[in-house]
Amino acid sequence: MTAGSHIALLALGAALLFGTGSLRGQTMPIVPRAALDSLAHPAVVSGGEAMRFESTCFDTGSIDEDAAPATRTFRWRNEGTTPLVVTRVETSCGCVRASFSKAPVAGGEWGEIAVAYHPKGHPGFFRRRILVFTQLSARQPSAVLELTGRVIPSLRPTADYPYVMGALRLKQQTVRIEGDRRQSERIECFNAGDEPLTIRADSRLLPEYLRFECEPTRIDPGTTADLVIRFDPARVAAALPRQLPILLEGLSLPPSQRTLQVVFDPRN
Repeated sequence: MTAGSHIALLALGAALLFGTGSLRGQTMPIVPRAALDSLAHPAVVSGGEAMRFESTCFDTGSIDEDAAPATRTFRWRNEGTTPLVVTRVETSCGCVRASFSKAPVAGGEWGEIAVAYHPKGHPGFFRRRILVFTQLSARQPSAVLELTGRVIPSLRPTADYPYVMGALRLKQQTVRIEGDRRQSERIECFNAGDEPLTIRADSRLLPEYLRFECEPTRIDPGTTADLVIRFDPARVAAALPRQLPILLEGLSLPPSQRTLQVVFDPRN
């Protein structure tokens, strides 16, 4: 079994009982305790003991879910005589990202592995395993590290606004206009950033029968607003298109990532 398989099976091993159990109503095979221990505590490669870390576990303490990534640096010394090269680092979650040098570390010299924990979307206590591989083996790690801590859940309800345009979060990106009567449609949005937003529409792309407003015009951090699209059929001079884009201004994003869609859907 590869080290990558060890990482992938950690969650499965934690869910299985030390006997016949069930998961989602299905009978699961018996998993010996020794096998589970090998998943949770993978054996290091022979010679990996030369990679001597100042500490193999860091606790980030409490960090806010909206905060910047928490970074810790694992320093290690080559206690052997053969140079060691860190070839890759695997983590048990995509929320942990590692950076390191692939330059050889001679005997008696020091190396570093910087690990950043991205808290967004991961509230609660966490314990993440980090496997460090060197040229000694592509299958067995030379060292096993841990990063622990607690993420304080965000007070900003970003989960309620699934459509993302940078700091601007929206409940929807599309509105439907029936086309035969005056109509106003609203899209509730939320400023998930740290700076105020002033959202406008590119007036060059708006036909006379559509008007766009943001209420209020200034969206402070952590506050909500409505993007309002008003339709006036009296100003329609030709056949309505099936769909019309509204390009938002006030966001530092490519046009494709800051576009609303108006769908004209006449009633039968």
